[in-house]
Amino acid sequence: MTDETHQTMGDDNSRRLRIFVSVLAVVYVLTFVSGFLQETRFNFLNYIFFTLLFMGGIVLMSETVKSEQPGMTKGFLFLTGFSTTALLIFYICYEWSRLRGYHDLEASVEALLYWLTLFFWIGVFGSLLLIRKPKAAADRRSARRTAPKQ
Repeated sequence: MTDETHQTMGDDNSRRLRIFVSVLAVVYVLTFVSGFLQETRFNFLNYIFFTLLFMGGIVLMSETVKSEQPGMTKGFLFLTGFSTTALLIFYICYEWSRLRGYHDLEASVEALLYWLTLFFWIGVFGSLLLIRKPKAAADRRSARRTAPKQ
């Protein structure tokens, strides 16, 4: 009975990580689309979406620590979480330099934002490809399937 509960918790953890990474990807796409509203009165949407990414990145990194994923998968999950948290920090710097008229600094920070975007998408695709159920739960499930029925 406890094995089934443990197995369900491990399956739920990997499923939860997949869903969470997918939601972060959708929020990032919304963030990108809201970037076209930059010079309008709806610019506040950028701040909302970047804040959601920041909070999601922190939660993803804390869930990664608790997960039973292998090292490489954890690396991709941390890359995704770190890049989402760094996006808010550099976006604030970008907005500040844009509003102050520091065009050289604005261009440099925008380049960093593009690099962080690249790291984010590498992390998302790597995480989604590598997230798997914990090995112990998968071994128990395969052993149960091959065991003779009584």
